[in-house]
Amino acid sequence: MSRLSPRSFLRQLDLGTLDLYSLVCESGSIAGAAAQGQMVASAVSKRIAELENLAGAPLLTRHARGVQPTPLGQQLLRHAHAILSAAEHLRVDLDEFASGVRGHVRLCASASAVEQFLPADMAVFVRRHPDVRVELRQAASRAVAQAVREGTADLGICGESEDVLGLAVRPYRSEQLVLVVPKGHTLARLSSVDYARALDFPQIGLRESSTVGQVLAREAGLARRVLRRAIEVDSLSALCRMVENGLGLGVMPEGAYQALGKHLGLKAVALKDDWARRELNLYARDFDTLPAAAQLFVRHLHVETAR
Repeated sequence: MSRLSPRSFLRQLDLGTLDLYSLVCESGSIAGAAAQGQMVASAVSKRIAELENLAGAPLLTRHARGVQPTPLGQQLLRHAHAILSAAEHLRVDLDEFASGVRGHVRLCASASAVEQFLPADMAVFVRRHPDVRVELRQAASRAVAQAVREGTADLGICGESEDVLGLAVRPYRSEQLVLVVPKGHTLARLSSVDYARALDFPQIGLRESSTVGQVLAREAGLARRVLRRAIEVDSLSALCRMVENGLGLGVMPEGAYQALGKHLGLKAVALKDDWARRELNLYARDFDTLPAAAQLFVRHLHVETAR
């Protein structure tokens, strides 16, 4: 492959073959990929052989149960996913352009951002730029970082964690975490509390990939206490309903409590801990190389948060 010029390499690289290779790796067999791709197995094998010839080394290890990618094959698979994703977004962009849409922003954000700030920020942007479509996907912080790294999202919004290390970062918003308790609970009469006192009671938590969940587990460990998670849920609205029904206490952003929990008759108690004040950031692989619509959206968020 090193003997090829960049242009010659591009002319020999085939998107259809990359798609077949991805199917082979996902299904674990040539036959499985052939069935999904509606081809005969011999044709798939030929295409994979051509790709291996281009790579200059084996991409798959054959065994009795099927195939699995070699270390080089795993590296190629990561690139294939990014290339195929970009090709699909190109197809969508071309279709949308023909329909009058002039831009597309792919955004992946944590529940904290979605439940507090993004709806209003997006509404203003869409009113000002009706020809730009914003595609929003909500995910835990770890998945947000992964989406940005793999190129399935142009931008990500979430809190700081090890998952986002290496990504380009810009500030977005600040949030305050509060302890949400049922009215009538012994802690409800307090205006503020150290989180350590909440560890006397069962907790309702978000899934382990949640940044807040990781912080609470760390704090319990530092206090040499056991974090008793009565239930784990996938959304902040579900967390509020569990607290409402007396199943435990929960920690969530104050803005999300105002939108989701206040009308349920819950009480938000301010947390005194330093970590309860935290930053939500905007992440990208490289802000300077973002598509024009995504750069426009970044500038819009910068203006909105500066107000």
